Amino acid sequence: MTAAKGTSADRAQHGDPRSSVARSAFVSPTSAAQGDQNRRETAAKPPSRQSLFGLNATNFFLAEVLGVVLPFLAKFLAERRWRDDAVGIALAVAGLGVFVMQTPAGFIVDRVRQRRALVVMSSIVLGFCYGLLPLVPAKWWAIDPLLFVSGVGGAFFAPLLGALALALVGHVGLNRTMGSNQAWNHAGNIAAALTAMLIVGWWGIPSVFYAVFVVSTLAAASVLLIRPNELDERRASGISGDHDGCDKPVGFWDLMRDRPVAILFAATALFHFANAPVMPLVGLYIAKLGGSDRQVAAVVLVAQSVMIPVALATGLLCDRWGRKPIFAIGFLVLPLRIFLYSLTASPSMLVALQSLDGIGAGIYGVVVVAVCADLTRGKGRFNALQGVIATALSVGGVIGPLLAGFLVQHVGFAAAFYVFAGVAALAAVLFVGWMPETRPASRADVGLSERGLVLSSSPAAVAKGSE
Repeated sequence: MTAAKGTSADRAQHGDPRSSVARSAFVSPTSAAQGDQNRRETAAKPPSRQSLFGLNATNFFLAEVLGVVLPFLAKFLAERRWRDDAVGIALAVAGLGVFVMQTPAGFIVDRVRQRRALVVMSSIVLGFCYGLLPLVPAKWWAIDPLLFVSGVGGAFFAPLLGALALALVGHVGLNRTMGSNQAWNHAGNIAAALTAMLIVGWWGIPSVFYAVFVVSTLAAASVLLIRPNELDERRASGISGDHDGCDKPVGFWDLMRDRPVAILFAATALFHFANAPVMPLVGLYIAKLGGSDRQVAAVVLVAQSVMIPVALATGLLCDRWGRKPIFAIGFLVLPLRIFLYSLTASPSMLVALQSLDGIGAGIYGVVVVAVCADLTRGKGRFNALQGVIATALSVGGVIGPLLAGFLVQHVGFAAAFYVFAGVAALAAVLFVGWMPETRPASRADVGLSERGLVLSSSPAAVAKGSE
């Protein structure tokens, strides 16, 4: 009762979060504090359909930008009489640009407030680089730098899209929004594959790179549909609230020493080390078994088609069941799927098994963002953590294919599938056995955290905040 009768000054002196809320009602409307409060109140309202459509459309077109370009790039360079090792180096240079910029991109996205403008810049840069490929001399000194810069631009996409989703809907609506975003992303991949097949037949491979430039422009235009007054830019980095301990993010290494963060990093690194080389291996295996080009293309299309409903369902079930049970399904499906590849020599069955890839990847794209948001809520560094996890993905994407090529060359496809199934099983054991649930105790706690009243969902923290 004493605390309830105390003055607002007393509450401010003792760090009561209610003091900042009370003060905001008496400050001048022109003050910076009132401006911040108004922006937070605006961001707390449900976002408009226009903004949600803009975010979904951005996901769709950015997926089209990256969906099928690398396979056509390899064929484009081979037709210009590049040696196989030179083609491999060029593809590696594009991946190197993503790898070296992935973690820095997360830090930059955390610090920059004009995230819509950054999407526009990175999208146009990537599209411009690919649009120039057919126009410059077919020499390494002209092609490789363009590919590297395109990779640098592409490294910003994942943290930016996650940040915009969190800024727009907050932690309460993040899972459903990410489910919708990922469904549009996978639809964009399907559209990219079908469009590429169509325009290559009409105008040749260079038309794919011109199409990338056009689609990147559409992605840049789509993000501008998101209304800036509906974005809470502070919340986009995981920071929420007004009071002490929330205005500045925690130290990065302090965050990385958090046990759940370390487990998430290790488990996702192993997940992608096992998963990254499998789709190319399956395509190669189908070709060796005498499968058709249409069956090879179906390896991608079947998985992407399954990912759309899985992503939508994951967005709904993350709040009901929790993050860990849903994510565990994705981790457990991966070793099962890879092992089953070793039991069949039928191209049709290999294509059918790709539906399991749609389950794992559809779950991963939604839940990993939700878990990163949970682990950084009230602390900041949301996008930095996304960048680190994406770097783990990139490392797996580099090392996994190298090992896959060695295994297939020396011990065959079945043995390669056994090895990667074992790695995937290790990832599943690590996640299921040691990763805790990160979902807050209740949705109400999340809503209070959005307004700076509660930083933790634990009962002790709630009790402390009400003293």
